[in-house]
Amino acid sequence: MGKQDSTRGDRRRFLKTTGSLAAVGLTGLAGCTGGDGGGQNTTTTTTAADTTTAGSDTTTAGTSNPREKYDLKELDYELENKLNIFQWGDYWPSGTVQDFEKAYGVKVNVSNYASNEEMFNKLKAGGLKQYDLVFPSDYMINVMVEQGMLQQLDKSKIPNYGNLGKKFTDTPYDPDPGTYSAPYQWGTSGIGYNKEMLGGDVSINSWDAMWNQQWKGQMTMLNDMRETIGAALKRLGYSLNTKDESKVEEAKEMLINQKSLLKAYDSSNFTTNLINKQASPVHAWSGGVFQAYWETYKDGSSPIGYTVPKEGGVIWVDNGAITKKAPHPNAAHAFINYYLNAKIGARITNWTYYGSPNESAEKHIKESILNNKSIYPSQKTMSNLEYIQNLGQATQMYSRAWTEIQNA
Repeated sequence: MGKQDSTRGDRRRFLKTTGSLAAVGLTGLAGCTGGDGGGQNTTTTTTAADTTTAGSDTTTAGTSNPREKYDLKELDYELENKLNIFQWGDYWPSGTVQDFEKAYGVKVNVSNYASNEEMFNKLKAGGLKQYDLVFPSDYMINVMVEQGMLQQLDKSKIPNYGNLGKKFTDTPYDPDPGTYSAPYQWGTSGIGYNKEMLGGDVSINSWDAMWNQQWKGQMTMLNDMRETIGAALKRLGYSLNTKDESKVEEAKEMLINQKSLLKAYDSSNFTTNLINKQASPVHAWSGGVFQAYWETYKDGSSPIGYTVPKEGGVIWVDNGAITKKAPHPNAAHAFINYYLNAKIGARITNWTYYGSPNESAEKHIKESILNNKSIYPSQKTMSNLEYIQNLGQATQMYSRAWTEIQNA
Protein backbone atom coordinates (compact mmCIF):
# COMPACT_ATOMS: atom_id res chain seq x y z
CA MET A 1 0.00 0.00 0.00
CA GLY A 2 1.41 3.32 -1.03
CA LYS A 3 2.09 6.28 1.19
CA GLN A 4 -0.88 8.61 1.46
CA ASP A 5 -1.54 12.16 2.49
CA SER A 6 -0.45 12.98 6.05
CA THR A 7 -3.93 14.25 6.89
CA ARG A 8 -5.45 10.77 6.47
CA GLY A 9 -5.62 10.27 10.23
CA ASP A 10 -7.78 13.31 10.81
CA ARG A 11 -11.01 11.75 9.67
CA ARG A 12 -12.92 8.56 10.25
CA ARG A 13 -12.83 6.21 7.33
CA PHE A 14 -15.91 4.50 6.01
CA LEU A 15 -15.86 0.86 7.12
CA LYS A 16 -18.23 -1.46 5.38
CA THR A 17 -19.46 -3.81 8.08
CA THR A 18 -21.30 -6.34 5.94
CA GLY A 19 -21.80 -7.49 2.41
CA SER A 20 -24.57 -10.04 2.68
CA LEU A 21 -28.23 -10.51 3.38
CA ALA A 22 -29.38 -12.39 6.44
CA ALA A 23 -31.63 -15.23 5.34
CA VAL A 24 -33.67 -14.83 8.50
CA GLY A 25 -34.60 -11.26 7.66
CA LEU A 26 -35.69 -12.10 4.13
CA THR A 27 -37.76 -15.20 4.70
CA GLY A 28 -39.52 -16.26 1.55
CA LEU A 29 -37.44 -14.03 -0.70
CA ALA A 30 -36.08 -15.97 -3.65
CA GLY A 31 -32.48 -15.05 -4.27
CA CYS A 32 -31.69 -13.71 -0.81
CA THR A 33 -28.20 -14.52 0.40
CA GLY A 34 -27.11 -15.45 3.88
CA GLY A 35 -24.55 -14.32 6.42
CA ASP A 36 -24.47 -12.52 9.68
CA GLY A 37 -25.36 -9.21 8.07
CA GLY A 38 -24.08 -7.12 10.92
CA GLY A 39 -26.88 -8.34 13.12
CA GLN A 40 -27.95 -5.42 15.21
CA ASN A 41 -30.13 -2.51 14.23
CA THR A 42 -28.07 0.66 14.34
CA THR A 43 -30.37 3.00 12.48
CA THR A 44 -30.08 6.61 13.56
CA THR A 45 -31.81 9.62 12.10
CA THR A 46 -30.09 12.95 11.90
CA THR A 47 -30.17 16.23 10.11
CA ALA A 48 -27.19 17.20 8.01
CA ALA A 49 -25.87 19.42 10.76
CA ASP A 50 -25.66 16.53 13.21
CA THR A 51 -23.17 13.72 13.44
CA THR A 52 -24.07 11.00 10.95
CA THR A 53 -23.67 8.06 13.31
CA ALA A 54 -22.43 7.36 16.80
CA GLY A 55 -18.69 7.90 17.01
CA SER A 56 -18.26 9.60 13.65
CA ASP A 57 -16.80 13.02 12.99
CA THR A 58 -19.09 15.99 13.52
CA THR A 59 -19.94 17.45 10.15
CA THR A 60 -18.88 20.99 9.39
CA ALA A 61 -20.70 23.89 7.85
CA GLY A 62 -19.39 23.02 4.40
CA THR A 63 -17.94 25.32 1.73
CA SER A 64 -18.75 29.02 1.52
CA ASN A 65 -19.52 28.82 -2.20
CA PRO A 66 -19.89 25.16 -3.23
CA ARG A 67 -21.32 26.00 -6.68
CA GLU A 68 -18.18 27.83 -7.63
CA LYS A 69 -15.71 25.51 -5.94
CA TYR A 70 -17.11 22.31 -7.45
CA ASP A 71 -18.53 23.67 -10.72
CA LEU A 72 -22.06 22.68 -9.74
CA LYS A 73 -24.46 23.41 -12.56
CA GLU A 74 -28.02 24.71 -12.40
CA LEU A 75 -30.62 22.00 -12.92
CA ASP A 76 -33.45 22.44 -15.38
CA TYR A 77 -36.10 20.94 -13.10
CA GLU A 78 -37.66 22.11 -9.86
CA LEU A 79 -36.54 20.50 -6.62
CA GLU A 80 -38.55 19.72 -3.54
CA ASN A 81 -37.29 21.46 -0.39
CA LYS A 82 -36.53 18.23 1.47
CA LEU A 83 -34.60 14.96 0.96
CA ASN A 84 -34.55 11.84 3.17
CA ILE A 85 -31.49 9.61 2.73
CA PHE A 86 -30.94 6.10 4.14
CA GLN A 87 -27.24 5.16 3.95
CA TRP A 88 -24.25 3.38 5.45
CA GLY A 89 -22.51 5.26 8.27
CA ASP A 90 -19.49 7.57 7.81
CA TYR A 91 -20.33 7.90 4.13
CA TRP A 92 -19.30 11.41 3.14
CA PRO A 93 -16.33 13.72 3.72
CA SER A 94 -17.17 16.34 6.31
CA GLY A 95 -19.39 19.09 4.91
CA THR A 96 -20.42 17.23 1.72
CA VAL A 97 -24.13 17.06 2.54
CA GLN A 98 -24.13 20.65 3.78
CA ASP A 99 -22.64 21.81 0.48
CA PHE A 100 -25.52 20.16 -1.38
CA GLU A 101 -28.02 21.87 0.92
CA LYS A 102 -26.36 25.22 0.36
CA ALA A 103 -26.08 24.81 -3.40
CA TYR A 104 -29.64 23.64 -4.04
CA GLY A 105 -31.73 24.85 -1.10
CA VAL A 106 -32.77 21.35 -0.01
CA LYS A 107 -32.93 20.25 3.63
CA VAL A 108 -31.33 16.81 3.94
CA ASN A 109 -32.22 14.30 6.67
CA VAL A 110 -29.85 11.32 6.99
CA SER A 111 -30.52 7.93 8.58
CA ASN A 112 -27.87 5.20 8.88
CA TYR A 113 -27.97 1.43 8.59
CA ALA A 114 -25.28 -1.19 9.20
CA SER A 115 -26.26 -3.82 6.63
CA ASN A 116 -28.14 -4.30 3.40
CA GLU A 117 -30.76 -6.48 5.02
CA GLU A 118 -31.37 -3.89 7.75
CA MET A 119 -32.14 -1.35 5.04
CA PHE A 120 -34.31 -3.82 3.14
CA ASN A 121 -36.30 -4.87 6.19
CA LYS A 122 -36.82 -1.27 7.34
CA LEU A 123 -38.29 -0.36 3.95
CA LYS A 124 -40.46 -3.48 3.93
CA ALA A 125 -41.75 -2.84 7.44
CA GLY A 126 -42.28 0.91 7.27
CA GLY A 127 -43.04 1.47 3.62
CA LEU A 128 -41.23 3.02 0.67
CA LYS A 129 -42.26 6.58 1.51
CA GLN A 130 -39.91 6.74 4.51
CA TYR A 131 -36.86 7.53 2.38
CA ASP A 132 -36.14 8.97 -1.03
CA LEU A 133 -32.58 7.82 -1.63
CA VAL A 134 -30.94 4.58 -0.47
CA PHE A 135 -27.49 3.09 -1.10
CA PRO A 136 -27.74 -0.69 -1.63
CA SER A 137 -24.78 -2.84 -2.54
CA ASP A 138 -24.77 -4.34 -6.05
CA TYR A 139 -26.75 -7.63 -5.73
CA MET A 140 -29.34 -5.95 -3.49
CA ILE A 141 -30.30 -3.71 -6.42
CA ASN A 142 -31.47 -6.80 -8.28
CA VAL A 143 -33.40 -8.07 -5.27
CA MET A 144 -35.11 -4.72 -4.67
CA VAL A 145 -36.07 -4.34 -8.33
CA GLU A 146 -37.64 -7.80 -8.27
CA GLN A 147 -39.58 -6.75 -5.18
CA GLY A 148 -40.84 -3.56 -6.87
CA MET A 149 -39.05 -1.32 -4.34
CA LEU A 150 -37.11 0.97 -6.69
CA GLN A 151 -38.06 3.35 -9.46
CA GLN A 152 -36.24 3.79 -12.74
CA LEU A 153 -33.84 6.70 -12.84
CA ASP A 154 -34.59 9.57 -15.17
CA LYS A 155 -31.15 10.07 -16.69
CA SER A 156 -32.22 13.40 -18.19
CA LYS A 157 -32.18 14.65 -14.59
CA ILE A 158 -28.68 13.22 -13.99
CA PRO A 159 -26.44 14.88 -16.58
CA ASN A 160 -23.35 13.74 -14.66
CA TYR A 161 -24.29 10.09 -15.21
CA GLY A 162 -22.03 10.22 -18.25
CA ASN A 163 -19.02 10.62 -15.95
CA LEU A 164 -19.26 6.95 -14.98
CA GLY A 165 -17.00 4.31 -16.51
CA LYS A 166 -18.80 1.72 -18.64
CA LYS A 167 -17.66 -1.20 -16.48
CA PHE A 168 -19.70 0.29 -13.65
CA THR A 169 -22.85 0.93 -15.67
CA ASP A 170 -22.84 -2.29 -17.69
CA THR A 171 -23.23 -4.60 -14.70
CA PRO A 172 -25.10 -7.85 -13.97
CA TYR A 173 -26.91 -6.55 -10.90
CA ASP A 174 -28.99 -3.84 -12.59
CA PRO A 175 -31.63 -5.51 -14.80
CA ASP A 176 -31.18 -2.83 -17.46
CA PRO A 177 -27.73 -1.31 -16.76
CA GLY A 178 -28.03 2.10 -15.19
CA THR A 179 -31.81 2.08 -15.13
CA TYR A 180 -32.25 1.70 -11.37
CA SER A 181 -28.86 2.57 -9.90
CA ALA A 182 -25.97 5.02 -10.01
CA PRO A 183 -22.63 3.74 -8.64
CA TYR A 184 -21.13 5.58 -5.68
CA GLN A 185 -17.93 3.77 -4.58
CA TRP A 186 -16.44 0.32 -5.08
CA GLY A 187 -14.01 -2.05 -3.43
CA THR A 188 -12.91 -5.66 -3.23
CA SER A 189 -12.63 -8.54 -0.81
CA GLY A 190 -9.41 -10.45 -0.35
CA ILE A 191 -6.79 -11.20 2.29
CA GLY A 192 -5.46 -8.77 4.88
CA TYR A 193 -2.41 -9.58 6.99
CA ASN A 194 -0.08 -8.21 9.61
CA LYS A 195 3.49 -9.05 8.61
CA GLU A 196 4.65 -8.89 12.22
CA MET A 197 2.44 -11.91 12.98
CA LEU A 198 3.63 -13.91 10.00
CA GLY A 199 7.34 -14.01 10.65
CA GLY A 200 8.72 -11.09 8.71
CA ASP A 201 8.31 -9.65 5.23
CA VAL A 202 5.73 -12.15 3.97
CA SER A 203 3.98 -11.71 0.64
CA ILE A 204 0.59 -13.38 0.21
CA ASN A 205 -0.96 -13.83 -3.23
CA SER A 206 -3.23 -16.89 -3.06
CA TRP A 207 -6.27 -18.20 -1.20
CA ASP A 208 -3.97 -21.08 -0.24
CA ALA A 209 -2.75 -18.82 2.58
CA MET A 210 -6.05 -19.30 4.39
CA TRP A 211 -5.43 -23.06 4.50
CA ASN A 212 -1.82 -22.76 5.67
CA GLN A 213 -1.18 -24.97 8.71
CA GLN A 214 1.62 -22.62 9.79
CA TRP A 215 -0.94 -20.00 10.83
CA LYS A 216 -3.37 -22.34 12.56
CA GLY A 217 -5.49 -20.64 15.22
CA GLN A 218 -4.82 -17.07 14.11
CA MET A 219 -6.80 -16.86 10.85
CA THR A 220 -10.37 -15.62 10.36
CA MET A 221 -12.80 -15.89 7.47
CA LEU A 222 -15.73 -13.54 6.89
CA ASN A 223 -18.91 -14.64 8.64
CA ASP A 224 -20.67 -14.29 5.32
CA MET A 225 -22.16 -17.13 3.32
CA ARG A 226 -21.56 -15.91 -0.21
CA GLU A 227 -18.17 -14.31 0.50
CA THR A 228 -16.71 -17.34 2.28
CA ILE A 229 -18.13 -20.06 0.05
CA GLY A 230 -17.12 -17.79 -2.82
CA ALA A 231 -13.50 -17.70 -1.60
CA ALA A 232 -13.40 -21.51 -1.58
CA LEU A 233 -14.98 -21.66 -5.03
CA LYS A 234 -12.39 -19.23 -6.40
CA ARG A 235 -9.58 -21.27 -4.83
CA LEU A 236 -10.96 -24.27 -6.72
CA GLY A 237 -11.01 -22.31 -9.96
CA TYR A 238 -14.80 -21.97 -10.13
CA SER A 239 -17.13 -18.99 -10.39
CA LEU A 240 -18.39 -17.73 -7.04
CA ASN A 241 -21.84 -17.56 -8.66
CA THR A 242 -21.94 -21.17 -9.79
CA LYS A 243 -25.23 -23.06 -9.60
CA ASP A 244 -23.47 -26.42 -9.99
CA GLU A 245 -24.28 -28.40 -6.86
CA SER A 246 -21.17 -30.59 -7.12
CA LYS A 247 -18.92 -27.49 -7.12
CA VAL A 248 -20.69 -25.98 -4.12
CA GLU A 249 -20.38 -29.35 -2.35
CA GLU A 250 -16.64 -29.40 -3.08
CA ALA A 251 -16.27 -25.88 -1.66
CA LYS A 252 -18.28 -26.89 1.41
CA GLU A 253 -15.96 -29.81 2.17
CA MET A 254 -12.92 -27.58 1.72
CA LEU A 255 -14.31 -25.09 4.26
CA ILE A 256 -15.23 -27.83 6.73
CA ASN A 257 -11.65 -29.10 6.53
CA GLN A 258 -10.41 -25.55 7.12
CA LYS A 259 -12.40 -24.95 10.32
CA SER A 260 -9.77 -26.44 12.66
CA LEU A 261 -7.31 -23.84 11.36
CA LEU A 262 -9.51 -20.85 12.10
CA LYS A 263 -9.71 -18.54 15.07
CA ALA A 264 -13.25 -17.52 14.06
CA TYR A 265 -15.66 -16.50 11.34
CA ASP A 266 -15.59 -12.74 11.73
CA SER A 267 -17.02 -9.87 9.71
CA SER A 268 -16.82 -7.19 12.39
CA ASN A 269 -13.49 -7.36 14.20
CA PHE A 270 -10.88 -8.13 11.55
CA THR A 271 -9.73 -4.49 11.44
CA THR A 272 -8.96 -4.25 15.16
CA ASN A 273 -7.58 -7.80 15.16
CA LEU A 274 -5.06 -6.80 12.50
CA ILE A 275 -4.13 -3.65 14.39
CA ASN A 276 -3.75 -5.45 17.72
CA LYS A 277 -1.99 -8.50 16.26
CA GLN A 278 -4.82 -10.79 17.28
CA ALA A 279 -5.49 -12.31 13.86
CA SER A 280 -3.57 -12.65 10.58
CA PRO A 281 -4.11 -13.46 7.80
CA VAL A 282 -7.80 -12.55 7.57
CA HIS A 283 -10.43 -12.78 4.87
CA ALA A 284 -11.62 -9.18 4.68
CA TRP A 285 -13.15 -6.26 2.79
CA SER A 286 -10.55 -3.89 1.40
CA GLY A 287 -11.72 -0.82 3.31
CA GLY A 288 -11.41 -2.46 6.71
CA VAL A 289 -7.85 -3.50 5.94
CA PHE A 290 -6.99 0.02 4.80
CA GLN A 291 -8.31 1.33 8.09
CA ALA A 292 -5.90 -1.02 9.88
CA TYR A 293 -3.11 0.09 7.55
CA TRP A 294 -3.49 3.76 8.46
CA GLU A 295 -3.96 3.08 12.16
CA THR A 296 -0.55 1.36 12.17
CA TYR A 297 1.17 3.70 9.69
CA LYS A 298 4.37 5.13 11.17
CA ASP A 299 7.66 6.44 9.78
CA GLY A 300 6.60 5.84 6.21
CA SER A 301 5.33 2.28 6.47
CA SER A 302 2.82 -0.11 8.02
CA PRO A 303 3.00 -3.84 8.79
CA ILE A 304 -0.47 -4.31 7.26
CA GLY A 305 -0.78 -5.76 3.77
CA TYR A 306 -3.73 -6.49 1.50
CA THR A 307 -4.04 -8.62 -1.60
CA VAL A 308 -6.70 -9.84 -3.98
CA PRO A 309 -5.62 -13.48 -4.45
CA LYS A 310 -4.46 -14.51 -7.92
CA GLU A 311 -7.44 -16.85 -8.21
CA GLY A 312 -9.77 -13.83 -7.89
CA GLY A 313 -12.38 -12.59 -5.46
CA VAL A 314 -15.35 -10.28 -5.03
CA ILE A 315 -15.82 -6.79 -6.41
CA TRP A 316 -18.63 -4.84 -4.74
CA VAL A 317 -20.26 -1.54 -5.61
CA ASP A 318 -22.51 0.66 -3.48
CA ASN A 319 -25.14 2.47 -5.54
CA GLY A 320 -27.57 5.32 -5.14
CA ALA A 321 -31.16 4.25 -5.87
CA ILE A 322 -34.52 5.98 -5.50
CA THR A 323 -37.38 4.23 -3.73
CA LYS A 324 -40.51 3.49 -5.74
CA LYS A 325 -42.66 5.87 -3.68
CA ALA A 326 -40.07 8.52 -2.86
CA PRO A 327 -41.85 11.73 -1.72
CA HIS A 328 -39.00 13.88 -3.08
CA PRO A 329 -37.81 12.22 -6.31
CA ASN A 330 -36.39 15.35 -7.95
CA ALA A 331 -34.23 16.13 -4.93
CA ALA A 332 -33.04 12.51 -4.98
CA HIS A 333 -32.08 12.78 -8.66
CA ALA A 334 -30.28 16.04 -7.89
CA PHE A 335 -28.27 14.43 -5.10
CA ILE A 336 -27.21 11.56 -7.36
CA ASN A 337 -26.14 14.09 -9.96
CA TYR A 338 -24.26 15.93 -7.20
CA TYR A 339 -22.13 12.99 -6.07
CA LEU A 340 -21.44 12.12 -9.73
CA ASN A 341 -19.90 15.57 -10.21
CA ALA A 342 -16.22 15.00 -11.06
CA LYS A 343 -14.82 17.13 -8.22
CA ILE A 344 -17.26 15.81 -5.63
CA GLY A 345 -16.49 12.24 -6.72
CA ALA A 346 -12.77 12.89 -6.26
CA ARG A 347 -13.38 14.54 -2.90
CA ILE A 348 -15.12 11.36 -1.73
CA THR A 349 -12.40 8.98 -2.92
CA ASN A 350 -9.62 11.16 -1.51
CA TRP A 351 -11.34 10.70 1.86
CA THR A 352 -12.52 7.06 1.77
CA TYR A 353 -9.61 5.49 -0.14
CA TYR A 354 -12.15 3.39 -2.03
CA GLY A 355 -12.17 3.19 -5.80
CA SER A 356 -14.29 5.69 -7.71
CA PRO A 357 -16.49 4.53 -10.60
CA ASN A 358 -16.37 8.14 -11.83
CA GLU A 359 -13.83 8.30 -14.68
CA SER A 360 -14.12 12.08 -14.94
CA ALA A 361 -13.11 12.34 -11.27
CA GLU A 362 -9.75 10.67 -11.83
CA LYS A 363 -8.00 13.89 -12.83
CA HIS A 364 -8.84 15.25 -9.36
CA ILE A 365 -8.00 12.08 -7.38
CA LYS A 366 -4.61 11.87 -5.67
CA GLU A 367 -2.03 10.05 -7.78
CA SER A 368 -0.99 8.02 -4.72
CA ILE A 369 -4.51 6.56 -4.68
CA LEU A 370 -4.82 6.00 -8.43
CA ASN A 371 -1.43 4.27 -8.50
CA ASN A 372 -2.19 2.06 -5.50
CA LYS A 373 -2.81 -1.46 -6.83
CA SER A 374 -4.68 -2.41 -3.67
CA ILE A 375 -7.28 0.28 -4.41
CA TYR A 376 -7.16 0.22 -8.21
CA PRO A 377 -6.14 -3.36 -9.11
CA SER A 378 -4.46 -4.18 -12.40
CA GLN A 379 -6.57 -5.18 -15.38
CA LYS A 380 -5.45 -8.78 -14.88
CA THR A 381 -6.68 -8.75 -11.29
CA MET A 382 -9.93 -7.03 -12.26
CA SER A 383 -10.62 -9.75 -14.81
CA ASN A 384 -10.64 -12.31 -11.99
CA LEU A 385 -13.12 -10.38 -9.82
CA GLU A 386 -16.83 -11.17 -9.80
CA TYR A 387 -19.92 -9.43 -8.50
CA ILE A 388 -22.00 -11.46 -6.08
CA GLN A 389 -25.16 -12.19 -8.05
CA ASN A 390 -28.70 -12.99 -7.03
CA LEU A 391 -28.88 -16.76 -7.66
CA GLY A 392 -32.62 -17.21 -7.25
CA GLN A 393 -33.60 -20.65 -5.96
CA ALA A 394 -29.97 -21.82 -6.08
CA THR A 395 -29.43 -19.70 -2.95
CA GLN A 396 -31.13 -22.46 -0.96
CA MET A 397 -28.29 -24.80 -1.98
CA TYR A 398 -25.75 -22.31 -0.63
CA SER A 399 -27.77 -21.88 2.57
CA ARG A 400 -27.78 -25.63 3.21
CA ALA A 401 -24.02 -25.81 2.61
CA TRP A 402 -23.40 -22.83 4.91
CA THR A 403 -25.46 -24.39 7.69
CA GLU A 404 -23.44 -27.62 7.41
CA ILE A 405 -20.18 -25.63 7.50
CA GLN A 406 -21.23 -23.72 10.61
CA ASN A 407 -22.42 -26.87 12.39
CA ALA A 408 -19.40 -29.03 11.45
